[in-house]
Amino acid sequence: MVSATIRQHEPHSFLVLPENKLAVAAVKTMVPGAKRVTHSVLGLIGPSGTGKSHLCRDLARGWREKQDDAKIISVTASQYGAELAEASDAGAISQFQSKYRRDTKLLIFEDIQALQGRKETQQQLVAAVDEIVDNGGRVVFTSNRMPGEIRNLNRRLASRIRGGLVAELAKPSEASRRKLLLHYLSHDSIRLDAQEVELIAAEIEGSARDLLGILNRVKTEQASRRAANFDIRHILNDRPEIRVTLQDCAKASAKIFGLRVSDLRSPRRASTVTLARQVAMYLARELSGSGYQAIGEYFERKNHSTVIYACQKIQELLTEDAKLAHDVALARKRILGQD
Repeated sequence: MVSATIRQHEPHSFLVLPENKLAVAAVKTMVPGAKRVTHSVLGLIGPSGTGKSHLCRDLARGWREKQDDAKIISVTASQYGAELAEASDAGAISQFQSKYRRDTKLLIFEDIQALQGRKETQQQLVAAVDEIVDNGGRVVFTSNRMPGEIRNLNRRLASRIRGGLVAELAKPSEASRRKLLLHYLSHDSIRLDAQEVELIAAEIEGSARDLLGILNRVKTEQASRRAANFDIRHILNDRPEIRVTLQDCAKASAKIFGLRVSDLRSPRRASTVTLARQVAMYLARELSGSGYQAIGEYFERKNHSTVIYACQKIQELLTEDAKLAHDVALARKRILGQD
């Protein structure tokens, strides 16, 4: 069940703020047994990093707690399109349709804007949504913009979303950024005084993800030998103005570990390769502004939960492995051109 502080797989919990409280309330109505349910389709609309995926994961957990035998499917638009293409090539469209339609009680479909212009994929999705809803199931869509702003979106699909409940999420205000920082600090070992918190809240006009990126850099700096010379203004002033690419992060991590980028993007699971890949994912999440799905696709991982796990794992290791903290800091400097 969605609560005031939402549980999640990532290191920090999701804090309910004015910018997302309507979305949190909307998600509550989609949990089995919720009172006054008047809709079967929910659209969560907002910029990257505002918590749409967090809410979806919490909703899925709420369903499993209430109906552990219910068929729940969570998929991104990119994954759905790729599966459809594979099924088409293999002559297995009927199996694909059955997977998404038959007995599905909850379908979570993320980043629907990625389907713009993909006519056949959208038609398959419309049919799936119709069948799920007609059979008493529920569907949640996420998008970075309203259905009417997505070019070449199937009219029936757009109508389905608009005809349900639509909840918007926004980036946090300065006051909300301050609350987020204090919340994160209460669950972590980072040391910041009140003045430093105020400075970050005022300077970082972004999402919760951006704040976590800054805090991750703070933790790395404080864990290094230069902790005595730590100055938050140095980190804030050194934020990259150039676009950091996923390839930049892969190259830097591969260099540190004596590997090739192709190793990180390969199926290899040797411990050194796995660690280097996880570091690259962690830095990509912090510096590139890319979402979990995009990072996973770059490293040729089908499930974006792999990226979530990697980020969490490296975050944990940084607190107990001084050498890794040094290596990550060095890789970061190379990415930002500071070495």
